[in-house]
Amino acid sequence: MLRKIAEMGSGKIRRKELNKKIDRGDSFVLVDARSAPSYKDEHLPGAISLPLEEVDEKAERVLSEDDEIVVYCSSFSCTASRNEVERLKEMGFKNVKHYAGGIKDCKKAGYPTERS
Repeated sequence: MLRKIAEMGSGKIRRKELNKKIDRGDSFVLVDARSAPSYKDEHLPGAISLPLEEVDEKAERVLSEDDEIVVYCSSFSCTASRNEVERLKEMGFKNVKHYAGGIKDCKKAGYPTERS
């Protein structure tokens, strides 16, 4: 329980909590930090594509500073989502969380994905 509270405070979100948010239909923006072709091939349900290299030019058009934002990429070893979270915070987005496990972690657990 203390670990979960610490992760929430640090801007991290775990797979189970993310999937509960998706299942409940919570109001938040799920952001895929991978490349556009990777997103088109497969992404988490409801995610939008915002590749790390496009954050500076597109973030303010597709996100609001008040949005709850969850960013992911491919896996625990991928750094794109972590870097994107930091950049979004620098840009003034206040409620940004990082899902470090990425799409590979969700697929491994049997959660669904979708294609564009």
